[in-house]
Amino acid sequence: MKISKLHLKTPDEAETVFYQAFTHCDADVMAGLWADQGVVCVHPGSGAIIGYNAIIRSWASIFSNVQRTEMKYTSINRVVSKKLTVSLIAEELLSSEKIEAVVLATNVYQKFDSGWLMTGHHASLVQQHSRGQTLQ
Repeated sequence: MKISKLHLKTPDEAETVFYQAFTHCDADVMAGLWADQGVVCVHPGSGAIIGYNAIIRSWASIFSNVQRTEMKYTSINRVVSKKLTVSLIAEELLSSEKIEAVVLATNVYQKFDSGWLMTGHHASLVQQHSRGQTLQ
């Protein structure tokens, strides 16, 4: 099955679509967001997943047993250039509005002729997080 690539006009739009796909567990949208080549993904506790097909399989596996992820995400830092954007994001994974885990993620978006696509995602579980602690 050929997945159509999304045509996203800004890195902000790409980031929004990434987290919409993540929270709605939408493997098709996630597949349309990633560039075809030069991509790498690291999920918490995993090694580097290199290559489009392997990355899309990893997301499909994550989404296979859930219909929606309860999450709040906050931008901590961002570096933007004309063709590359790197975002540091705090992801709070929730259950009944209670924080169950905090993950720090670095997301990389690259501008192609057709628009902005994801080329990197690296997520790491924060081992200890107490209320009031800043992640910056």
